[in-house]
Amino acid sequence: MMQSKSENVSLLVIEEQEIYRELFNHVLPKNENIDVLRVSGNGGKGSILRAVSELSPDVMLLSIKKLDVNTIEELEKIRNSNPRMGIVILIVMYSSQDIELLRRLALCGESGMALFLKQSLDKIDQLCRTILAVSQGQVILDPPLATFMFAGKPECPFLKQLTTRELEILSLLSQGYTNSAIAGTLFIDIKTVEHHLNSMYSKLKADPDYNAKHLRVSAARLYLEKMGTLYQKEESHVNVATR
Repeated sequence: MMQSKSENVSLLVIEEQEIYRELFNHVLPKNENIDVLRVSGNGGKGSILRAVSELSPDVMLLSIKKLDVNTIEELEKIRNSNPRMGIVILIVMYSSQDIELLRRLALCGESGMALFLKQSLDKIDQLCRTILAVSQGQVILDPPLATFMFAGKPECPFLKQLTTRELEILSLLSQGYTNSAIAGTLFIDIKTVEHHLNSMYSKLKADPDYNAKHLRVSAARLYLEKMGTLYQKEESHVNVATR
């Protein structure tokens, strides 16, 4: 749900590539629900923490080619000292070590967080919706990264059968999105969402343990459980909206 003008989200953008800084400066201020405080480059160690301390944004967007240990440590300090500030991270490249670092980062705070490959975001509205969702405490993962984060987790035959699109839909479903909200977020028809959900449910029903259970709730719980510590704060209460 969009916020009113009186509830605008203040945003700090840290973008290391000049061409994207120009794009963010031009595009983001056009969204009436987002107040852009500053768009700046990554000035080196400690610069992100100083900018956050100075501006106290609701959300910080960090766009960087590749994460490193020093940046993650700085983000951990920011998460610990600003528990209500959401973080959106856009990266170009990643490795298994990066995923572990990001998992650790998610553990150190309770606020919203989004992680995307920069090349996955091809619509301005998608980025703006992500910023607003993170300001409300939601956790959003790019499907390819979410799939990679399952590696090394306890075996889950159901999740291993899902396509990338089905995982993307399941991620939103587990956050309480209705079918229409999922369709709007992913820019697809609601009939397409229903098709993927039916495919997902048929895979889940293959397990006798879930035949007599609410499939939407069961699918969401499995997703949250297998994501492990990233979604630990959701385990005690999973709010899943029905159609």
